[in-house]
Amino acid sequence: MIKFFRKIRQKLLSENKFSKYLIYAVGEIILVVIGILIALQVNNQNQIKNEKKALKNYLEKIAINVKSDIKVAEFMIQTRTQQSLLCAQATELISKKDWSDQRKITNAVFAMIIEQPLNFNRSGFESLKNSGYLQHLDDSEIEELIYDYYNSVDNVIFEETSLQVWANDLDLELHKSGFFSSWLELEKRPNQKMREALGNYTDMLTEHEGNDIVLSILYRGFLFTAELTGFYEEQVTFGNELLTAIENYNKK
Repeated sequence: MIKFFRKIRQKLLSENKFSKYLIYAVGEIILVVIGILIALQVNNQNQIKNEKKALKNYLEKIAINVKSDIKVAEFMIQTRTQQSLLCAQATELISKKDWSDQRKITNAVFAMIIEQPLNFNRSGFESLKNSGYLQHLDDSEIEELIYDYYNSVDNVIFEETSLQVWANDLDLELHKSGFFSSWLELEKRPNQKMREALGNYTDMLTEHEGNDIVLSILYRGFLFTAELTGFYEEQVTFGNELLTAIENYNKK
């Protein structure tokens, strides 16, 4: 093709047809410009296509994370609901000095002071942010849902952490006051595992200063752990909405 155009130029110059040569030269320049524009357009379309493909891959990773998170949240809703009921029952037993179910009292206290691990995975979201592809997301609903979802996750983590810090402080006070030692009879059973410890709550322990701390733990366990389920339910709601939005977007 290049040889063909070169021959035409040489012929026009050799025949001294300068005006026609100029017209030809302008036409050739126009063809070159048109070719460049077409190439840029094709390249731009390919770039947009690749960006959208990469974006869908990131969204799919987020969807996988969210599905896993929802399972954790649903488990915690069930766990916190059961703990709330358990704390209410244990509070009633201690208040009435009913020692017929020692295991229920023990389980309720330890449920509140033993940390609950939260394995929420935000690796997909962090990868998307670091990639810079988030700016290419042409769906404001998904972007809003992504931030709503991870804000709800942050709220859950904050509330759980606050509860755990509070419980750990009271746990420390129970140890300092000697309440745990008396309740779990550690001197009589020094080698027992804490998770397997079955205390012997008695009338005498209700006179101990640690009894008020235990009741505080159980009372908050009854009220606050039930309140925590609301934060988890919000997370599950936003998560399901985000999953639906991602599924619809990836079908485009």
